[in-house]
Formats: sequence, structure tokens, C-alpha cells
Amino acid sequence: MIERRLFTMDAVRNNESSAKKHILIIGMLDSVHLYRWLEQFKDENIYFSVFASKKYRFMNKSLSDLIDKRNKSRIDIVSFSFLRKFSGFLDYVMCELFQKYNFRGWRLSRLLRKNSYDYIHALEIQGAGYLLAHVDSKLLKRSKVILTNWGSDIYYFQQFQEDAKKIREALSRSDFYSAECERDYKLARDFGFTGKDLPCIPNAGGFQLDAPNTVPPPSDRRQIMVKGYGGKFGRADIPISLIPQIAANFPNYNFFVYSVTDDVLESINLLPSEVKKRIRISTVRERIGRVEFLQEFGKSRVYIGCSMSDGVSTSFLEAIIHGTYPIQTMTSCAGEWVNKGYIASLVRLDRSEILNAILGALKDDLLVNDAARVNQDLAQNDLSYSRIRDQALTFYMQ
Repeated sequence: MIERRLFTMDAVRNNESSAKKHILIIGMLDSVHLYRWLEQFKDENIYFSVFASKKYRFMNKSLSDLIDKRNKSRIDIVSFSFLRKFSGFLDYVMCELFQKYNFRGWRLSRLLRKNSYDYIHALEIQGAGYLLAHVDSKLLKRSKVILTNWGSDIYYFQQFQEDAKKIREALSRSDFYSAECERDYKLARDFGFTGKDLPCIPNAGGFQLDAPNTVPPPSDRRQIMVKGYGGKFGRADIPISLIPQIAANFPNYNFFVYSVTDDVLESINLLPSEVKKRIRISTVRERIGRVEFLQEFGKSRVYIGCSMSDGVSTSFLEAIIHGTYPIQTMTSCAGEWVNKGYIASLVRLDRSEILNAILGALKDDLLVNDAARVNQDLAQNDLSYSRIRDQALTFYMQ
């Protein structure tokens, strides 16, 4: 286990300069995780400029609302901010027109030549980190550079030669590194990182926690919640294929499948009509609001997340804080939380193993109720909004 010094807010504020820090964030403008990261600093004397690391259709609505609010911090979007509603479209068109010139990398280099920042913070590697690898290292040396690992940024992509090269280059240009798994700190060192490790915290921030037992105990809930990702990493196809069998054995249970990608939607549409009547969905194209989404955890007895590769999985943590019994594939870092004392079922990407875990959690009231009690008690310390925010603030006090 890598040891890191924990900072208190008093220590941070005693060391804080009265001058407003200017920080360039490179991140995905349609990501709720970017919004949640920035929201932590709304009461801090910090000026954020945000540069899009990847193409996007629309800016995350919560991020757009945060920009409009009169907070102590200031957030400006570098790309086409004067037409925010259409900024994703304009960004896409320009990058497509000048694709062979790496328009996004050129714009970032131009931005760094014309402006100076206290910190440059790349939030995820395959987009933001690779942009660091594109920029002249002399431009980056004018600022302190932070690289944050999201999900499987190193764990999965290390197997590909070209990606491994870019990961190594991005790490070599970074002064600080952060991740939400101890696994990924070791991987960064294996890839040659020689800078300073920042605190290991959930990369989207902490949670506003209710007192334990303020929602119905999981044994009284009659909903099963499934992460619906397919594509490159997601394996929602496995639990989706199990729904008819589960539905037949538990006729009083319904299903909520969220973040459904197009390929998984096709699988759901192929299910028998009597089964589909018991399934509600939220797609990646038409997401429900965050408050409504979190309420679904409070209605659910079991959460199931299956993927080829992942970090902690924010949904795993959201299940914990709502007393929902988590079933997560071992391809994530969820095992690090089980080692801390949290209760969950960790499974391989194996159909029968996943089915047995689901059936066990549906049959055993004592298991799910005990898990909710233990998990929510531990989360009061480990996952509270204020604790994670205080740790996040230290990133910009180095």
C-alpha cells in the first residue's frame, strides 16, 4: 500500500495564497464527473479555464449551470463559449475539418503560448493526457502539471503498443499524478512516472450522505439496477441475458437499466415482451437527471456492474452509499474497497457466477441488510463530500 500524507483544511488554508490561482482543466465537457470535480471548488478563490479534451455533442447541463452561477470560483470554457449551446457542434466541425493537423492539439499549444497557468490539470489520459504528449514540453514546464487517471486509462490501454507509448509520454510530462485505485499508482510507476503522488480519492469527488437507514432496507426493495454499458468496455450483455431467468424466479421484481448504449438496447429489445414490460431504461443519449438517477439506487435491492475493465466504478460507490447490494466484476478496483471492510460480491465475467451472485442477493435478506448497514457506516467517513473535497483541494496547494 502506498502511503500518502493526509491534509486538513486548516493546514491547506494556512498555506493558501491570497492571490487567485489560475488553473487550466483539460477534460470532457459532456462528463458529469468533470462537473462534480469542479463543483467541489465553487467556494474557493480559484479561476478555472476548461479546454475540451475530446469531441462532444452537448456540454453537461450541470456543468453549464455551474458556470452560470455566481460562485466564489470562476469557470470559463475556452472553446466557443460565446455559443455554448452549439459549442460541441462547432468543436466537432473544426476538429474534423483539420483532423490531419491535430486541430485540438494545435489549439492547446496556441493557448499555452498565449497564457500562463499555475496548474495544468489533465482529467483522464486517453483524451487529456494524450494532448499533453502532443504539446511541446517547454510550454508545459511553465506550469505545474497534474495527470489524473480515470477508470482503465492505464490498466486496459497498456496492452496496446501505441497507447503505451503515449501513456508513458504523458506521465513523463506530469509533475503530479492522481488515481482512485492503488493499483493505478503502481502502474504509473511501472510506466516511468517519477513525480509526486496525490491523494487516492474517487476522481469525481465525494457524496452528500444521508444518515444511514433513512431509506427502505434493501430487503424491502423490489428493483434490480443494471449498468447498461456495452461498447469497448461494458458487458451489460451478460446481466441482460439473465433477466428472463431472474424474472421467472422472482415475479415481483422489476428492473432499471441505465446508461444503455445502442448495442445493449438491441439486446433488450430482443427479450420476450412479457419480460420487457418489467424493464425501465435510461439511455446514454437520453439520460435522466442526477437526482432522479440516485433515487433509483434507493429503490433497488441489488446493483450489477459488469465490464472488461474499470476503476472503482462510481456506480459501485453510489450503490454503497444508498444501501444497494453491489455486484461488481473483478476487472474493477472494487476489491480494494472490500479489503477495507465493505461488503459486496466480486465476480468474474462468467455468466453462471454472475447469476449465482444475483440469486444469492435476492434470496438472502440478512446478507443485503447487513451489507447496507456496514457499507453505509463506513461510507460516512470514507466517502463524505466534505472529506473528499478537502483532499481534492490539496491538489492545487502543492
